[in-house]
Amino acid sequence: MAQARSFDVPAGDLKAGLDAFSRQAGVQLVYRIEDVRGLRTVGVRANAEPEEVLSRLLAGTRLSVRRDSSGALAIVREAAFPDSEAASVEEVVVTGSRLKNVFDAATPVVSMDRTELLEQGYMDLAEALTDIPGVEEAVSLANSQTATQANGLSTISLRNLGANRTLTLIDGHRTVSNAGNKNAVSLSSIPEFFVDRVEVTTGGGSAVYGSDAIAGVVNIITERRLDGVRARIVGGTTGDGGGDSIEYSVGAGGRFMDDRLYLMAGATYDRQFRLAATDRDRALESILYQPATNTVVTPDLSSNSAGGRFVSGRWFYDESGLKPNFVTAINGYETRNNGTLITPRDNLNGAVKFEYNLTANVKAWGQALYSNVTTDSVREATTVSNSTTFGVNDEFSVGRMSRTLNPFAPTEIKSAASSSGIDFRRRVVEVGPNLIHNERETLRSWVGLEGSLANDWDWKLTYGHGEFNGEQIRGNTLNLQRVQWALDSERVAGVVQCRNAAARADGCVPLNIFGVGSITPEMADYIRADTYYRQNNRQDTIEGYVAGPLFQLPAGAVEAAFGFESRRDHTETHTDPRIQSGVASSSFLPEFEGTIKANEVFTEVSAPILSDAPLAHRLVLNGAVRVADYNLESVGTTVSWRAGVQWSPVPDLRIRSEYARAQRAPDTTELYSPPRDDADTVVDVCSGVTATTPGVVAQNCRADSRIAASMAASGGVFRQLSTSIKAPNAGNPDLFEETADTLTLGAVYRPAFLPGFEASLDYYDIRISDVISSLTNAALLLGCYSDPNGTNNVFCQTITRDDSGQLVRILNQEQNLNETRARGVDVAASYRFDLEQWRVPGRFKASLNYSRRLELSTEYNGISSVETIDEVGAVGTAKNEAKFGLNWSDDNWSVRWSSRYVGSVVDSLEREQQAIAMGWADPLYLYLDDYWRHDLSVSFTPDRRNPKLKVFGTVRNIFNDYGPFLPDGTDSGNQYNYNSTYGVVGRAFTLGLQVEF
Repeated sequence: MAQARSFDVPAGDLKAGLDAFSRQAGVQLVYRIEDVRGLRTVGVRANAEPEEVLSRLLAGTRLSVRRDSSGALAIVREAAFPDSEAASVEEVVVTGSRLKNVFDAATPVVSMDRTELLEQGYMDLAEALTDIPGVEEAVSLANSQTATQANGLSTISLRNLGANRTLTLIDGHRTVSNAGNKNAVSLSSIPEFFVDRVEVTTGGGSAVYGSDAIAGVVNIITERRLDGVRARIVGGTTGDGGGDSIEYSVGAGGRFMDDRLYLMAGATYDRQFRLAATDRDRALESILYQPATNTVVTPDLSSNSAGGRFVSGRWFYDESGLKPNFVTAINGYETRNNGTLITPRDNLNGAVKFEYNLTANVKAWGQALYSNVTTDSVREATTVSNSTTFGVNDEFSVGRMSRTLNPFAPTEIKSAASSSGIDFRRRVVEVGPNLIHNERETLRSWVGLEGSLANDWDWKLTYGHGEFNGEQIRGNTLNLQRVQWALDSERVAGVVQCRNAAARADGCVPLNIFGVGSITPEMADYIRADTYYRQNNRQDTIEGYVAGPLFQLPAGAVEAAFGFESRRDHTETHTDPRIQSGVASSSFLPEFEGTIKANEVFTEVSAPILSDAPLAHRLVLNGAVRVADYNLESVGTTVSWRAGVQWSPVPDLRIRSEYARAQRAPDTTELYSPPRDDADTVVDVCSGVTATTPGVVAQNCRADSRIAASMAASGGVFRQLSTSIKAPNAGNPDLFEETADTLTLGAVYRPAFLPGFEASLDYYDIRISDVISSLTNAALLLGCYSDPNGTNNVFCQTITRDDSGQLVRILNQEQNLNETRARGVDVAASYRFDLEQWRVPGRFKASLNYSRRLELSTEYNGISSVETIDEVGAVGTAKNEAKFGLNWSDDNWSVRWSSRYVGSVVDSLEREQQAIAMGWADPLYLYLDDYWRHDLSVSFTPDRRNPKLKVFGTVRNIFNDYGPFLPDGTDSGNQYNYNSTYGVVGRAFTLGLQVEF
């Protein structure tokens, strides 16, 4: 099939003509205008033949209607095609359906086209899509700086239900995960330059696409019409400095062999430069908020100093030597100066695609996408103390140094130490800052055959292969076994040596941690550990289906699709031997592998019941069923289904509703992964407890002898010294599938009296039972210490404290929890118009997208009752979010002003309850005002009808609003005083140039 080519008709004029004719002729035309050059798809609902309807519409123009052998329609410009040349509309990828002729959907679909993607100043797709209300960034360069494994990923989450419940497709096909510890498609591995548009469908889609489509589907539809060469360069910078970016892209495509063969290839390279904490004054403000007392500590310094503190801080070193009585706020270490706000990233992508018409009715096709994403992150040097644990199960500790034998300890420290030895805490800066290098290489490929059959049926058969290989190098971490050996040293015959014979055989270098710079290069080399972690994911799929009309009803043809899919997902990880044995100070990552297989069959039907009847201009019923059989004993066979209705009582109004049941089977990591370390920021519920603090929580905290002893030694109050603790995640082989029942109900209104205006209103309700998740650290702590019967419960079994009562570890294991529910309302409206009556040139478009969250909650079984975690109204889950846009364009210019609105929120719903209970009149950093961000984009094309050259630029966050100040200690903030929901860059600029020839 020859591919349709673009034609030169201004988009505004063509749309106005199509809309006017649709109303006058009493037909419904469904189409998509590609930029300003043509129609992408054409659908006609009328009693008359489509060719006749469209031919009447286009009479007197230089356009005509053509139909190819498969029955597809195209509007073409006569001058562009000789009479003997066939033309057809390109293959249409319809998100949410595999039916051949689908004009409208029973579920909401929001689309973002390539113009908006490429000219709005976005660095990757995830960042662009978050401008759509209901779409949130799960992981980004701005919130994963300290995340060892997620560092550099870029994922999205629909309805805040998690990236693993948002199914990401490429041209309607599944794609391999870009992470070794989760099912997550990183959108940074999909180059914007090759994207034609992105369509987001909300609601359960498992009946059509299988597992994971709980919250909805993101379908990334790639470029397939490039004819000639297209290249662009885009540079970006920020108003306050740092965080620059650059992109180079080129692509070429063309038709060969009498138009039977189409080839396209291209490459893109982009670099995001580091945004350092020193680039932003706000990030260097040293503040710690203490929620237990609603007070602020400044400066917020680390008690882990570069010179070391000893005997519970009674002695410490700074640059001038040994000092008594360590005070954190005065003598502590500032960790912000070396911080990173935006992780630097290098991204190289390539794409190839071909289509070949084997016969008039059969086409072979294939495409491959390659991605190599590299990130480098820097953290503060590792801290080691006598209570530092190591081993697979943290069964060993570094331990205290001998007060009598250690050859480096000064007399003052030896005299103050107890008989059990010298306790210490020291940041090992001489080894160097922690370095995390991630390289993620992904190959995605599909090949297939498709064609047409008799009676207007089509068929398609596809094989897909995806492979992800990731390597992580962790530099300047510590070999804790060697640290233990090197600290246990003695002087023999005037020579300092390690006491352990095995250590000496290992080449042990005695370690001197007493003083700033006391660790020599030889000592640092001995205890340094540069380790690796490697991940491999492989996905293989075979899918096929046929689609076409089953039979005719008076209102039209009953469309159906029947198909199958067979899928195999395999994950395996390999870790450095020092990580496997648990002696490395970096996160413990076990080796594991697992395979999930699924064989599925599905069917989908759409039946027009009524047409042109009283109060039933059109009534369509649609449904789908998918049966999946897994190789997992705990899952077995699942059945997903959906049923929907579309009713137009009058031509201007369409009411739509769908009820669906969707399943998500656990992924390989959720099932098979042993505990793997992670570091979380946690507020200990016992921190701040005194002998007189009332309540069950305080009582249970004091009942812990270690906490009680620490209180006695610290003036009667227990203080958690660090909010960063180990929080390992663990899979669970007993997990079974989660099931979502989703309801959407809405209406679309296109009034005849106001051409160019359309609006939609949709309600959604997603209820996920047996939801696969792990409880938050806060929920585990509260569950443990709020038990009236003490701390002998399942929640406390996940919590580990050291000998001094310090919280050091919380195990987060995946479970099938009771339920997660999300409810809300979406409103969308747009109006295309001109102001010719006032002699204002050009065309305008105003748009609004608004989301109102009604509920986002999770239920789980607590100690004595069902507990509920509510999230609506907190940072990242505002009740109200909106996006406004106003666009003006003429034949040469396009100017767009857009505004994003995030409603007022609280830092933490738990903190709000605490503030009310404590009667605080002015809880700090709790209530956060509305947030607005305004963007401006401009593009210029010297000749809009022949756009071979385009210059474009953007100003994002025009008024340089960084959002609320959220310091360390708040639930949604961090030590750099921001949350990525509001951004960290501030005002930013891009300037780009695109050429075609």
